[in-house]
Amino acid sequence: MTALLSLDNKNFSLACDSCGQLVTNLAPTMGDWAVAWSLFSQDGWTGDDLATGPHTCGRCAPTSRPPRMIEQALTRERTTPVARESRRLTIGQVADVTVVTLWGNPDLLVNARLRDVVLDLPAGARRLVVDVSRVARLDSGALDVLVEAHRRPVTVCLVGPTQQVRDALRLLTLHELFPTYQTVAEATCCRTATGPTPPPAAVHRDERVEVR
Repeated sequence: MTALLSLDNKNFSLACDSCGQLVTNLAPTMGDWAVAWSLFSQDGWTGDDLATGPHTCGRCAPTSRPPRMIEQALTRERTTPVARESRRLTIGQVADVTVVTLWGNPDLLVNARLRDVVLDLPAGARRLVVDVSRVARLDSGALDVLVEAHRRPVTVCLVGPTQQVRDALRLLTLHELFPTYQTVAEATCCRTATGPTPPPAAVHRDERVEVR
């Protein structure tokens, strides 16, 4: 993740994945990620339009794909020979849908375990439900993993996000990627979402003309 959230989820910084250059305190002057990236890309920065990157500054020669900082950290954590289980992350299954429940704010170990779940999703998986109702905030690492799942592509459904989580998603303009639901049951059954509104169903009109 090259757009790094502040601890209160109200501000963000931009980091170069190649040299580590960090531009801080962007929210007060630029509002959200979309505005910030439109300006930085005009100033020589290159990379993905999504906040998760990768991104490189104008001083660094563009590469085919510089590894994202958080991706590197989670990869190291994945290859570290330690217990991968975490009591703050549980995994369930509802029909063919994987359901992940987070218990408390995620840290590096929880994010690495969440990435394990994403990487180990069965072939053809279309939906991942993540219950964040017990989470006060999501950090940059967790959002990086969720975007990685979205790119597989898998529909990532968030259950019960707090206002702080919603604000963070909107700040980084990621809110349209993840439909949100009130309950796990709704998310697994694809019922009424509070995310992007689907297009209205086509209305079929009877074109017959009555002859009098």
